[in-house]
Formats: sequence, structure tokens, C-alpha cells
Amino acid sequence: MHTYYMLWAVESSAYPYKYISQVLVDFAQQAYIAGLPAQVTKKLYEFLIDKIGLELAGSQFPWSLAGYHATVLFPAKGCSTVVYYGDQVSPEQAAFINAGFGHAQDFDDTDVQSRIHASGIMIPTAFAVGEAVDASGLQVGNALVIGMEIMSRLGSAVPSSHIRGFHTPDVVGPFGAAITTGLLLNLNAGQMVNAMGIAGSFSGGVEEYTRTGGAIKRYLPGIAAIAGIKAAYLAKEGLTGPPSVIEGHHGICNTFDDGTYISKITDKLTEEYVILNTAFKPYNCCYAIHAALEAFVSVCHEHNIQPDEIKDVEVGSSKFVVDHVGSIREPDTVVEAQFSLSFMLALSLVKGPPGEYDVTDEVVQNKDIRLLASKISMIVDKIAEQEQAESMSSIVKVTTNAGDQFQKRVRFSKGTTQNPMTLEELETKFRNNLQPICSATKIESLLELIAKFDTLKNIKMLTSAIGQLS
Repeated sequence: MHTYYMLWAVESSAYPYKYISQVLVDFAQQAYIAGLPAQVTKKLYEFLIDKIGLELAGSQFPWSLAGYHATVLFPAKGCSTVVYYGDQVSPEQAAFINAGFGHAQDFDDTDVQSRIHASGIMIPTAFAVGEAVDASGLQVGNALVIGMEIMSRLGSAVPSSHIRGFHTPDVVGPFGAAITTGLLLNLNAGQMVNAMGIAGSFSGGVEEYTRTGGAIKRYLPGIAAIAGIKAAYLAKEGLTGPPSVIEGHHGICNTFDDGTYISKITDKLTEEYVILNTAFKPYNCCYAIHAALEAFVSVCHEHNIQPDEIKDVEVGSSKFVVDHVGSIREPDTVVEAQFSLSFMLALSLVKGPPGEYDVTDEVVQNKDIRLLASKISMIVDKIAEQEQAESMSSIVKVTTNAGDQFQKRVRFSKGTTQNPMTLEELETKFRNNLQPICSATKIESLLELIAKFDTLKNIKMLTSAIGQLS
């Protein structure tokens, strides 16, 4: 045993394993059999209504259609369903398309600690593979939650504030998808460890879209889903991978970061689910913008400040937030707009906080919004920097043309566990997302079907319903 692994084993003496991938596989297989705690099952329903609604609504956008059409040009034999359109393709193809649909806007849930969108990878993965193996709703639900949990824990070990230039969901997403797929394929422990090792070779994904845009951002979850599914099927056929893929000298923790946070992966692993801390989005833009958006709109409404009365706005956030959403000042595309804090704040005051269909090419070129956005700047705020580990807080200072100054700080924006969206609010989001493409009767039927997800004898009972809307 190499010294590095021996040190990890000593620090983790509760586990009789040499490598972290073995610990995670053991946890995954035991949790899959034991089932989910009640609070996790409740959270699963919230994940499902949020993500299924986003996949269906997201099926309509041009970039979604580009990925869909390019993929089904050469359909692979399979029985996995494309959301809304109903094509029957391979698990990899269905997961790729549906994950792209679900991330067609920037409206999906976010793990506050690791800054990832775990359900956006695991739900389409589990549904696609679940159909291929005739899995029940309960099996699919257990597998996707466990995959999300492992993905989130790995994400906390390579936080996005540290892995400069890489997209955390695509760094750790292949591992979660490999676990979810492996559980549904009933792989043995050795095969599962190999699937993890293989997944590491797919790990990556750069974030240059936060600088100059690019609709490929929409399909990053799909790329991670394909990677995990492929890794599990390769392992099933006997291909091997390095078991030290997580903590090894060239593993993800030391390749994408410096290994400082490795202990977070297994901390209280069998005691708590970190995905319970996942935040849902009430606003259709990068999560790093939400606190500033709320603070800005609140200040302006409280003091009846109109856009043309504003001289300038200063937003104080952590260095990560400034770097992530402060680079684009004059967006030309929807993707760029959703990663431009100045533009999204201006949009939210001029037209209201954005929903699924509110960030359009026309809105991006709106002169009033662009003028107000030009008055908004960002700085690194010391308090926000200190709070970065648990929130993306912001302080907003508004100066009017008359010389008046007003400010407000928001630490936990709406949708976080400290300030949660209610189930009724999530169901309203679902209805609003589907209203333009689906009848009210069909919407309510889908909600009823999702509510009894864990009682479905076959996942196809749900996938057929969400694949027959075109």
C-alpha cells in the first residue's frame, strides 16, 4: 500500500478498505438494499417534480432541439424514452437528451456546498437505465438518490471555488451516474469499484461559458450522464479502472484541487444525507446571483426606487461569485445573460424576477435593461467571503441620482434550507413550467403520478406518461 493511501486508511479506520471508492460502493449497495429515510423520500418527491417539470419545459428551446436532433440522427437500439417527444433510444442517448432538456435554462436545484446540480444528472440517468432493466419506481428512486449523495459528497471535496476553470458537475457527475447505473444493473462490489475508476477518465468539463457564453453549457449534465452509464456498462463487461481514482496522486481530489477536503467525502457517511441541503431555484439564473437579486429588488421596492432614478449599484459578494458571474457585463446570448449578475439584477427590476420562459434573445437586447445593467458593478465583500463555505451571500448598495444611499444584505436566498421553497411553491413552479405545453388536466395527472412514484411497479408507467406530450 502506498503511503498516501495508508494515511487515509488510518484516518478512516472505521472502514476496512484501502480506497475511498470501495467505501462509497459499500455504502451505496447497503443503502440501496435498506431503502431511504423518510425525510429523504420526501425530498425525492421535490427533486422529481422540479426536474421533470424542467425537462418537459426545456424540451422546447432551440439548443435543446439541437442536441435532440443531433442525437436521434443515429438512434441506438433501446427502450429508453426521450421526454416529451417519445423516441425510444439507448439509455445513453435518452439520458443525454433528457439531461440537456432539464438544464435548458438555469432553473434547476443546486447543492449549496458543492455547487452542483446532482438531480439534473441522476434523474435522467436512473430513468433511462431503469427503463432498460424494467426497474420499479422504488428501485429507480433509491438508485438516483444514492448517486446524488455520492456525487454531492465528491463535489464537496473538489469545490467549484477551488477547481479553477472546471465545471464541478462534470468533474464528479460521472461517478454519481456510474453508481446509479451500477445499482440498477446489479453490479457486484468489484464491478462497481471499477465503474468508479473508469468514470474518472471521463471527469472534466471547462467553464469558459461563464466568460463568453455557449449553449453547450446546457448539455454538460448530459455529458456526465453518458460518462457514468458508459463506465458502469464497461465495468459490467469486465473492463477495470483504478480504485484510487478519488484520493490517488492523480485522482480527482489531487488533480482538480489539492486534496484538502478529502475527509468531507466520508464524513458521517452512514449518518446523514447531505443532499437534504440542496436548494431549489425560484429564479431562472445562476444560483450565485440569487442573494444579490433579492437584496437589490427588495431595496428598490421598499424605497420605491425606479430604474431611471438609479445612479449606480455596488454588489459585494465572495471572490468566487465575483469571478463566476461578474465577468459578463454586456451579454449577447441567453446563456451569457444568465451568468451576468449585472444584467439579471437589471432584468429583475425592470420586468420582474425571471421564470422558465423570461430570458429571451429579445430581452437580452432590451435597451432599458442594458442601461441599468451598465450601472451595476461588483466587489469582493469580506463578510460574503467568510460565508462562502455555506452560502452565496451578497450585500447591495444602491445610490440614487438624488444622492440617497440604501443597502441590504441577504445571506440565505429563497430556496435554501434556511429559507426554503414550500412544496406548494414547487408545485406551482411545475405548473407554470408546463402550462404553455400541456393541458391543466394533464399537469395534475402528472403530479399525481409522481406523488406515488415509489409505488410504481415499473418506471415505464411514468416515463411513458412524460414521453407522450408531443
